[in-house]
Amino acid sequence: MRVLFDGKAPVAYGQIYVTSRELPDMHEAFAGQANGLCGAGQPGALFLMTGTHSGRVRFTVELHDVEPPAAAEEWEEVVEVSFLPRAAVADLVPWGEGSLGRLPLASEGQETTRQPAYRVRYCATGMDEGRDPFGGLDPDERDEGGHTYLDRRPDRYLLCLWPEGTTGGGPGDGVTRTDAILRQTSGAAAYWHAWACALPPPPTLWEQVEAEKLNRLERERREQEYRMRDELRRWGGRPPSERLRRVRGNIFGIVLLDRDLVDGVAGVDAVTQRQIAIWAARRAFTVAGIADLDWLTPAWTALDRGLPLPAEFADPTALRTRILGTSAVRFVLLSLRPAGRSPADPLRTALDAPVDPVAMALPALPAAVESDPLQAALEALWAAVNTYAAGRAEFLAEVRRAFPTVASADPH
Repeated sequence: MRVLFDGKAPVAYGQIYVTSRELPDMHEAFAGQANGLCGAGQPGALFLMTGTHSGRVRFTVELHDVEPPAAAEEWEEVVEVSFLPRAAVADLVPWGEGSLGRLPLASEGQETTRQPAYRVRYCATGMDEGRDPFGGLDPDERDEGGHTYLDRRPDRYLLCLWPEGTTGGGPGDGVTRTDAILRQTSGAAAYWHAWACALPPPPTLWEQVEAEKLNRLERERREQEYRMRDELRRWGGRPPSERLRRVRGNIFGIVLLDRDLVDGVAGVDAVTQRQIAIWAARRAFTVAGIADLDWLTPAWTALDRGLPLPAEFADPTALRTRILGTSAVRFVLLSLRPAGRSPADPLRTALDAPVDPVAMALPALPAAVESDPLQAALEALWAAVNTYAAGRAEFLAEVRRAFPTVASADPH
């Protein structure tokens, strides 16, 4: 026999716990039991009741190799339960505090990957006296402001553990053995036994499986609902077609600005989509005043012939430096406003702001040669929208005049 703990244990609300993982729930610990002093309904934990509501009680924990002899007569309350720890070391844990003491359940050198079931005997004496806030002491005789009565509690407790299967049964007996009330004396114990017996029975294994299945289905439903709501937010309020959903790249700006146009572009054939991409790139460069630069001719030729863009035209930053003759300067513009007063339409507010048309137009060139013609068209359109900025309504009208089929195309 090994004594794992022997000392004063603080209790609050008349409870203390042994746990090898999380703290137990009171009702789940006792549901289906006959006794209301030691709850073992949740694997890995014991919920222990005391007579003292708040104070420090004498508490002993013993680990036996085999079932110990019957509890001595000094113990007025004796109950037994089966306990299945989830770790080789459990903890004695007061209410609202951390571990009071470590309780190693495995002997040195013992294999600890799989924990055996234990039988637990919980013994108590003086529970009725412990229910007295002053523990039987005369409150008129205590010192001014003294609280020594919290350390002089009359109730005592003994917790004995031993491996199941050492009483003649098999090692698995502890999983199914019921709890038992071996001795009852106090009114406090009788109260808790009656309380436990009145609890609704715990769910059966089948009910637990069904409950977990329903919980899983509900989680999946909520996750699916969240994904759909997020998709609707990103796609301007209505779900995209499967073709649109497969598109990658910088397309959500144009989606939120003009979803009808996006659906129309998605509904035309790949040849028309590529034509839209090239047309939008030319319009962006024209508005920026750089479409007719002689050294850009190879780029336009490659676009018209469906060829890859020459390497020197693939980097918008390098193109801007060549056009302006100076390196690009990066800067951050901060806009401060009172809290809670964001613009009603941040996208349109941003598009209405002053822009550098050259910088806005240049991404349209590499966008127009993207391998996916739909992505190419949408990214080039977005670059052109940013180039037109406050005049974007004119550009969007031009698109519909230049490609009337986008108004009648079926995006699906």
